[in-house]
Amino acid sequence: MLHAIQYSIIRHLNETVTELNDVVWIYDGVTLTGRTKPFAIVEQMQDDTTVIAKERAYYETIYRFQIGLLARSTAERAKLTEKMRQALLQPNIPLFNTDGPTPTSAGFFYCDVTAVTPMPVENTADETNKHKVYFDVEVPAIYRNGSAQFEQ
Repeated sequence: MLHAIQYSIIRHLNETVTELNDVVWIYDGVTLTGRTKPFAIVEQMQDDTTVIAKERAYYETIYRFQIGLLARSTAERAKLTEKMRQALLQPNIPLFNTDGPTPTSAGFFYCDVTAVTPMPVENTADETNKHKVYFDVEVPAIYRNGSAQFEQ
């Protein structure tokens, strides 16, 4: 499910925040140098799973992501921060099943934005990381034991 949610977030941002030139899936080896701003990045963070019913009949997993926005200026960062926040807080983000060769519609989900943190650049010569902000995003999912489908 993690792959499906991350793919769906990337696709949703690409479709709803049209000012972005790209939304990059962050994994080992990805480089951001040379990308045309503004763009966003989506990276998996620590997940938590909690049993919420005896005999493990139901459990909750909170999927966490760090979503970055890298802009050309502070003004652009401020404007796109609000647009991205609205996109992430939309109640019915399309969920895509990524188990097959082509992603297919599998319902909807929502995200909780728990924090928005501007990040100062450490080296002023580093043009790639200037005008950056991070969103801490959680996707809560409740599973019934033995089912790959989740509820929110």
